Amino acid sequence: MLFSPSRIRYYGNYMMKWNGTREIPGLALTAARYGMAEHMAQRVRADEPIVAQLATFVAADIADGAILRKFDADTPARRLADGVVDHLSVARVGFEVGNTHPKAKPYIGILAVRAALVGGANLLHLIKTGEVTKGRANQKATNLAMAAFALVATNGNAKATHITGTIASAIAIITAIPHFRDIGTTHSRGMREL
Repeated sequence: MLFSPSRIRYYGNYMMKWNGTREIPGLALTAARYGMAEHMAQRVRADEPIVAQLATFVAADIADGAILRKFDADTPARRLADGVVDHLSVARVGFEVGNTHPKAKPYIGILAVRAALVGGANLLHLIKTGEVTKGRANQKATNLAMAAFALVATNGNAKATHITGTIASAIAIITAIPHFRDIGTTHSRGMREL
């Protein structure tokens, strides 16, 4: 039975127990953010501003985890889903920004490579230890830099796009480095925090 409360998965020394009553609300709250990203992508394609939508997305990203932690309902599966939704959302909106504003493509490429490498490192750590990685300040800095870049790029100013693209790329590269440290090392809290 897929949603059996007694379903248990083992990862090395770490055990993740499936509790549908606890997991489903958090997973649904987190997954709903992808719909917001799709809406932003459609607005980019239609050459409409995304400032309000992006601000709402960032607020929802911060709020879903904070709300779930407040009620002790944040789980490893939800934290993993959070990272997946973040990466899929960035990829979806980035794809439309690149298609609509070709001057942004080189920077979107750099950010995509960074996302793939960091995602791979975090996945390797998860496979080895069962621990989800939370980027904390490193990932927040990258996400905010990418959001600023997307807003500037959608305005069509080539010079501003190059400047913010360079800054976002530099921040993304610098903040990627911690993701490659201590892969495979277990942590007392059952989560790798950078």
